[in-house]
Formats: sequence, structure tokens, C-alpha cells
Amino acid sequence: MNCSNPAATDPDYDYIIPIIQYLETKHGITFFITTKDFDILYRWWEKRIPLRIIKESISTVVRRWEAKKKKLTSFSTFYYEVKKNFKAFLELNVGAEVREEKRDAYEEIDTFFTHYPAQLGDLKEDFETAYGKLKAKESFKIQPVHEKLLRLFENDEELNLKVEVFARNISPRLRGPEIKKKYRLNYLLNKFNIPDFAL
Repeated sequence: MNCSNPAATDPDYDYIIPIIQYLETKHGITFFITTKDFDILYRWWEKRIPLRIIKESISTVVRRWEAKKKKLTSFSTFYYEVKKNFKAFLELNVGAEVREEKRDAYEEIDTFFTHYPAQLGDLKEDFETAYGKLKAKESFKIQPVHEKLLRLFENDEELNLKVEVFARNISPRLRGPEIKKKYRLNYLLNKFNIPDFAL
């Protein structure tokens, strides 16, 4: 996604929206997202920088700026920290890390079912089917379950308000139904601690 053509594909948004939401939910920081900010986020996506590294870098910079009592107003503030931490990551044994993440992901799904949210009762069978197929290494798509999740909360006033606030805080050129939908989905995935079933 370049900002001269703000229509992004799902993988772009799957990566970018969680970063924006992490800054908002973990640190309570929102600022107007410009096309320049989106360009930075998109470059991180192109480089396939793991979200864990982005989040750790953001938290480090936020602590630094809070200590100086300075206000964050752009993703460019995080650029150097992300670059430095990604370089260090590339020097590690990446293969071992990927295997570890896969094992942890199964544990995360098991934990999700152990503490299954009552509000998602209508979707439990769908999630169980997806997990069964994942473990059996069968092909499946999680998107239909995500669509049901969105329909379940389409009239949620709190969520609708959050989406509108988010939309007002991004450049008008970037506002569109797809980015709002991705924000809405990611909010629900985080709220209910829904793990990634597409490993």
C-alpha cells in the first residue's frame, strides 16, 4: 500500500492496525495518523519486521518520552528504535524462534478455550472446528469465523464509537470501509484474547 493509492490489501492492514491499536490500548496514546505515518508502518510490513519487535520498540520509546515529559505525535519517533531492534533480531537464530512461536501458539489457543468468553458462545463450535483442522494440518479459512464475529458485534455502541474516533484520527485519504472493518475486527480479537488460528 503506498499512500498515493490508499487501498490496502488485507495483509497490510492485518499488520498495521495492531500496531496503531497497541499504542492506543497499551499506552493510551492516539495522534492523527498521516500518510507519512502510514508509509513508515508499510515499510515495516514490507521488511516483515515481527510485531513483537515493533511493540517492544514502541514501549521503550514511550517510556523514554514519558520520562522527558514529551508528547508523541508521529510513528517516525519509533523509527530508529525499530530499526536497531530488528537488526539485532536478524543476528539471532531465527529458525529456532519460529519453532518456539508455533509451540506457544498452540498453548495460546488452549488457554483461549480454557477461559472461553461467554459473549462468544455462538462461535465456539466454529473456533473448535478451526482448531481441529489446524492440528490435523487440514486446509481451512478463519475469515468466515471473523465475519460472524463482526456481525455479532455490529450494533455494539462502544465499538462503533471507537471505530469513529479511530477514523477521525487518520488522514481523510486513508479512511475507507476496509480500514474501519480491520480496526473493528482487531479490536474484538484483542478484547476477547482470540488467538491466531492461521499459523
